[in-house]
Amino acid sequence: MSDYKFFDFVVEGKMIRNMSGIGRMSYTDACDILLLYFLALHVMRYYRGPSKFAQVYANEVLKWQNWDHFRSSGNDLYGLLNIVNGEERITEKLKNPTSATALRQRTHLPTLTVKRLLRDIAQGRRPSNENASDIMKIDSSIPTGMQSYSSLRRKVTNYQSLSLLEKKQTATKIEQALKARGRNSDLVDYYTMFMMQFDLEVPVKDTEPFISISDPVEPDTKDIAMLRLLGVPSKDLPFAYKAYSIVSKGQPLPPRFAQAYKPIMQIIDDIVKAGPGYVNLLKQVHNRAKTVKK
Repeated sequence: MSDYKFFDFVVEGKMIRNMSGIGRMSYTDACDILLLYFLALHVMRYYRGPSKFAQVYANEVLKWQNWDHFRSSGNDLYGLLNIVNGEERITEKLKNPTSATALRQRTHLPTLTVKRLLRDIAQGRRPSNENASDIMKIDSSIPTGMQSYSSLRRKVTNYQSLSLLEKKQTATKIEQALKARGRNSDLVDYYTMFMMQFDLEVPVKDTEPFISISDPVEPDTKDIAMLRLLGVPSKDLPFAYKAYSIVSKGQPLPPRFAQAYKPIMQIIDDIVKAGPGYVNLLKQVHNRAKTVKK
């Protein structure tokens, strides 16, 4: 046993152990967790001991030269890179293959940037401004779900300049995110040990979703055209179409989307004010519409 617990245990991934495990994940999940892995490893590089673990972990990814093929012996970061940037057909194994494939085709992860960052981690180099730029490029290249980690990424890439409390808050937010989004991963236990060893955990409001984040559904052009019949101006159609999707996730509706959806809300408001007879008519129409939809 070495002086560093993190250096002694590098095992195969638990989150992506085989193809069946991939089916529980959306493409959006894979992208979010991929970024979280880089943020966690980057923070660990600032601490003696954990930085050794980060070195070994990055080397485990780089030893394959690329991530074009699924490997059950690869660690979780390798598996995530394979999903996000490897063989495209692996999206057929994800939770929603159709939307996952559409997102995968629009995602262009900067492969050379990822490899450069992994090499710097594997060689034990101190975090640099170039590394911060690399992480920013990775963040901007991947789609995000309802929980964007860009604000967390900005703090991580400026970690050295943060106050001690800010460092602890940032590290704690990463721990919360890893436990929520990658609770069976091969990194979460070591990151938790790291937090305990350096007394980094502090009370921070936990806003992480403990569910898989669905991939965004591609817009149906026929549905968008129907919105025009309800009085939505052409310039507002894309915003009105996405309004329901936003509120259904429990997120606040931005003013631009609310303004676009206003004609439809006006229809409902007029019906409500007209009395129960008109409300019942609306309910009847709704029930018939649900039957047709099925």
